Amino acid sequence: MSRPHSVGKNLTANVKTTVFTVPTRNIAKWTLAHISNHTGSNKSVSLWWYDSSENTDIVVIDGYNLDAKKYVQFNGGAYVVLDEGDEIRVQSETGSSMSITVSMELEQRSTIQNYL
Repeated sequence: MSRPHSVGKNLTANVKTTVFTVPTRNIAKWTLAHISNHTGSNKSVSLWWYDSSENTDIVVIDGYNLDAKKYVQFNGGAYVVLDEGDEIRVQSETGSSMSITVSMELEQRSTIQNYL
């Protein structure tokens, strides 16, 4: 059985921030990322999926130039499956003021397992 979950963060400029970590014995179907630029000028933002089984960041959005007072969003019928220990990470440009909201479906498992 899955349950919906959302997390929001105000970002510290030029700091890679972990927005969410999948809890032990859970998987997450990451369905939404909404990043807002509250700055009065264009600023860039990057978004990663940290794959804990491979100890690596996978780029989801790479240095996207976000117009002043605008947002970027991905959602729809597709999703990214995150395993336990995986993370969603984001970093905005120096001098920016941004926030992020992510939503997912969490599904608890009875045992710890990783899919390779």
